[in-house]
Amino acid sequence: MAAGKAAGSADEFKACGIRTFRRLSPCMKLFAFYGALLVLACGVLVYTGDPSRSSWLPECPFYKTTGWLCYGCGSTRALHALLHGHWADSLKYNILLVPTLVWLGALFFIRNRRVFNRTLLAGAGVLVVFTVVRNLPCL
Repeated sequence: MAAGKAAGSADEFKACGIRTFRRLSPCMKLFAFYGALLVLACGVLVYTGDPSRSSWLPECPFYKTTGWLCYGCGSTRALHALLHGHWADSLKYNILLVPTLVWLGALFFIRNRRVFNRTLLAGAGVLVVFTVVRNLPCL
């Protein structure tokens, strides 16, 4: 960081967003475009088909082998409910879906390696604790 500039200043984050996209190679732009199309296609599939009633989704391999719910169990149903505006149902299926999506989105824009690593480890720790807590027999 340059002398005289405060941490978190606008200059520090100029590399984020559109300017960064313009600097990408054509190959990486194509990769980002196809990635966005894949996310859109998955969103349409989740929106149109009810995961609670359809058999086109496989069972969670972690749940299938251990019998325990992982941090992602219920996320597809929660996303379906969220896309249809049923916020309470979404929270019932998986309370960490929205915070996890925000966390993953934030990781994409963090440029400082130390902040990135700390944010990654903190989020992963939250997911591990959530997995343990949701499998306690008293809950």
